[in-house]
Amino acid sequence: MDFESKYFEISQFLSVSEPEFKLNKKIDEKFDSDSLKMEVLSKINQFISYFSIFKNEELFMNSVYYCIETTLDLGFESVSDFKELLIKNTLMRLVQEYIDYAQLTQKRQTLKLFSDSFEKLQIQPIIINLGLLLKPMYQDKVYLDRINYAKEVQISYSPLDDIEIKIKTLIDEWLKVQVITLNNQTKVKTELRKKYEVLASKFEVIKNSDFYLKLFTEVKEMLSMRFTVLSLMESMSDDSIEPIPIN
Repeated sequence: MDFESKYFEISQFLSVSEPEFKLNKKIDEKFDSDSLKMEVLSKINQFISYFSIFKNEELFMNSVYYCIETTLDLGFESVSDFKELLIKNTLMRLVQEYIDYAQLTQKRQTLKLFSDSFEKLQIQPIIINLGLLLKPMYQDKVYLDRINYAKEVQISYSPLDDIEIKIKTLIDEWLKVQVITLNNQTKVKTELRKKYEVLASKFEVIKNSDFYLKLFTEVKEMLSMRFTVLSLMESMSDDSIEPIPIN
């Protein structure tokens, strides 16, 4: 089995440099059987083909690669489960990136709009629609600089605005590696509260202060959005219906 060529093909498609490409190590750690490894690689190749029209958008492809890696870190029982989880994980991230980029305040209405589209579209048209919405984001230097700043800031006491950015960034990173399903909502909410309390203490945020309570409400909304998008994924139709645009 020619694993090397498969990995090279994926790394080239997703514009991931050799030092950053760890897919082979992750798959080797996750699966013992060569046949299972090849099956997973086939699913990944099939999945990334949905993004063919965006393959020249390097940052976009890097984001897709990140979704593949984080999905492999999650728990799944079969290769078919992996494919389903990969689709849901990626679409969830794309929707959240769009909402964050557009700084949408009417999140419920926006998610309802996505819900209407998810119910009528198959996977590839959904990805194309979301990709077209996100493409300007990956070309927006001001937005990218803001995201890079949030990632690079050091963990230390700072004014409240900076603390809010840092805590939300850390919560977002934590959420990305959690196994989140519609069946474990209570457990994840409990773990989120614990995580928030640890971070609030680290940044010396006074417990039950107005800032503490406001930020916790916003952090809970970050998780709520994930549950909402996951619910939309569960309700997606497999029937072939003509694509409709996402406005």
